[in-house]
Amino acid sequence: MTDLPSPLGLLEAGVSAWAPHLQSDGTLHDPVLDAPTQYGTAYLAWCCAVLGTRPDAADGPVQRDRAVRAMAAALAHTADPSRPPHASGFDRRTLSVTGRLNHRDFTWPPLLKTRRALAAAGVALDPDVDVQVAGVDVETAFRARPPSNWAAVWMSGELLRVQAGLAPTTPAQLDDWVDVFFAGGEVGLDLELGLYVERGLPNAYDLFTRLHLTDLLVQGYDGRNRERLVAFLSTGLRRSLDLQLSDGSMASGYRSAGQTWVLGAQVALFTASRVLGLGSDADREEARLAAWRAYRALALGVRPEGVFSPVQNVLPPELRVGYEAYTADGHYSPLALAFLADALVHGFGEDEPPGAAELDARPAVVRVEGAPTHRGAVSRGRVSLAVQAAADPTYDASGLVDLTFGTGRSLVFVSAARHLEGGPWLVPGLALRDEPGASPVTPPGPLPRRLAAPLRAEGDVGLAFTAAFDDGDLAGREHRWSASLTGSGVDVVETVPGWSGRRTLLVPYLHDRGDGVPTAVTRLADGVRFARGAEWVEVRVDGPLERRSVLPAGYANRRGLCGLVRLDLAEPGETLRWSVTSGPA
Repeated sequence: MTDLPSPLGLLEAGVSAWAPHLQSDGTLHDPVLDAPTQYGTAYLAWCCAVLGTRPDAADGPVQRDRAVRAMAAALAHTADPSRPPHASGFDRRTLSVTGRLNHRDFTWPPLLKTRRALAAAGVALDPDVDVQVAGVDVETAFRARPPSNWAAVWMSGELLRVQAGLAPTTPAQLDDWVDVFFAGGEVGLDLELGLYVERGLPNAYDLFTRLHLTDLLVQGYDGRNRERLVAFLSTGLRRSLDLQLSDGSMASGYRSAGQTWVLGAQVALFTASRVLGLGSDADREEARLAAWRAYRALALGVRPEGVFSPVQNVLPPELRVGYEAYTADGHYSPLALAFLADALVHGFGEDEPPGAAELDARPAVVRVEGAPTHRGAVSRGRVSLAVQAAADPTYDASGLVDLTFGTGRSLVFVSAARHLEGGPWLVPGLALRDEPGASPVTPPGPLPRRLAAPLRAEGDVGLAFTAAFDDGDLAGREHRWSASLTGSGVDVVETVPGWSGRRTLLVPYLHDRGDGVPTAVTRLADGVRFARGAEWVEVRVDGPLERRSVLPAGYANRRGLCGLVRLDLAEPGETLRWSVTSGPA
């Protein structure tokens, strides 16, 4: 990226793009559905409040007016549980609203922050604001209870209400709520990994929950759980640093990893962690660089037209590429911008942005997680990979799930891809054939498995695991997988011991992220070369090929519309060796 906007400039641009969709009563409408979704109005209010109370921001009076109106609209809806919830579930095939689940839990922090910021700036608020804030009953208005990640959100807002003297909640009650997160069980905090555990073990909601627990500390929580929160969040900071890929995104892991709020949340978490002094001196310096790395990725969410993208591509929102069933521009775009606003409040952007050379000079870091995640990541220099040894097939496939090549680069292999008509998730890797030619293939990555040998470090910058299959076409066989970073890519070895059939390498690749620069594919004697603008990546196999096929469309992943390359080796064998190199250096 040659023209990096300032963090303040990006927030201003993001908020300005939403101005046409802010209704006269202060409610924010989604640009596709023309209706409010989930909690977007409250988070836009907070963004406007930050801009409206900063002397270095433009159009202060306009932003303050927007903040007042949006806060009033969101607060009126939050304070009255009898009002129907906003749209929360969506159908990509017909662009329909399919669900209206109560998401008031999420409005509490931005509303209380907006109220506090405006009052501190001398903005005269309607007295009914405090009456409404004081009258909210958390048991009635909010859907979730600790240790839900939703509860972590409203708890960080409730602390602000306590501090304002407008809450019936006592400090002891806040402590009791925090206690539940440490109680263990199927949902709660894994103190050893620094991980928030819930169904599917999503990396995104681990980050999200830890950010809101961090926010509790930043806002001044000083209860009996403070020290163990500090310890857990310090361990969690290390996890987030290790799982950040070299392009600034976060390693894939179950749902929501491809939303832009995940990038904004990284910026906010790393900034707040430095403010709090979490971790070691080295961790905090890494956090400074990691915040800027994530910010550079976040800045890629500016669409050629329309509002800031809620997902890590800039395709038209009507296509819903990379969207979850619960994603809409109307709430996930303001959420991403609001996390950036949080970071600005805590000082992000006050230092000189580090250049790409500094961001791409990471020392070797290898992270290996056993149960319950069975995930790992390796970074060195400008290259990162992330691996899942036993992926949940709802969202991922096992094997090389993510591969990135440095700051500002968008020609990456991030998240599994799937055909637009359905079918298994695919990641770059081995597929097996019984016959030569264009015969059907069976990729091991999407198949149910058990780990015969757990994920482990291999060498200085490698990972390895062995999976066993008890059922299906590969019943009784094993899949041995290993990979090691090189200076510009990765070397991979995959073996199915005793396999006497043919081998194929499948490579789903990003074709179109919506910025007008499609990926071109050139066939090589031993593989293919991908080119996107000045970026290029070559994928090569060890062994003669009988066929090189390129399907330029029909797939999608979190980064955009995808194609698929199929490289069929001419000879039978049990082992596939393949490599990826990237450039320019």
